[in-house]
Amino acid sequence: MTEFTELYKKLSNSELLTIIVEAEKYNPIAVETAKTEIESRKLTEQELNLAKSQIIAKENAKRREIEKRKQREKRIKKSASTFFDTINPIQNGIQTPEKIIRLTILIFGAIAIYRLYDEWGMFQILLHEGISEWDFSMAEYFFPIILLPIGVFLFWKRRMIGWILLSIFLAYSALNTIILFFMNLDRQSSGISTLEEIFPILSPAVYLMTLLFFGSFFYLICKQDVRAIFKVPKRAIRLTIVLTVFINLFFVYVILD
Repeated sequence: MTEFTELYKKLSNSELLTIIVEAEKYNPIAVETAKTEIESRKLTEQELNLAKSQIIAKENAKRREIEKRKQREKRIKKSASTFFDTINPIQNGIQTPEKIIRLTILIFGAIAIYRLYDEWGMFQILLHEGISEWDFSMAEYFFPIILLPIGVFLFWKRRMIGWILLSIFLAYSALNTIILFFMNLDRQSSGISTLEEIFPILSPAVYLMTLLFFGSFFYLICKQDVRAIFKVPKRAIRLTIVLTVFINLFFVYVILD
């Protein structure tokens, strides 16, 4: 009697036959024990055929599962490839407008993800306190944070509303940079280190670079060949600027006052 004898008495016919068929995967003693157990059961031809059919069914199920896994992996790889092809601006054969769109998606998509991650703690605090505790200044604070990911996603989908939302974000950010520059133009150090860490005094060069960054992308997506992809008329540029100015004025003079 081997160490496998009692254990193998509890196995089904198909399990024993599997051990015998796949002998290279098992200990030689285990294989011999399986053969002995099968012989001792004196199976009829019908019982043997049933056990064999069960083995074949298991193998077919295993192959189908492997094939499904491969198909899932292919779909994931294809989706990832399609996504990166969609946003990758460094490709041969694509037109300049498409490169501008992809570069915009890549940069501002990364910014949107970072800002959501960076402000997640603030979101949790506000949700914990409840909406009733919010004041209107929170709208000004979260407006660009919420607007950007929505705008980038719809811009990626080549929707007109995506172009409008992203252009509002860019124009808003550029105009807000100018407003902040003039608000802090004559600001003096408070002498309180903690306050200075939270609200540091920035050099004019920082404001200038920020303005150029947002202004440049606003200019790029307002180009005619880019707008044509989103079917955006030229008058939408003026409407975007007017709306952005109104939003900024609303936040500055209504909410913050």
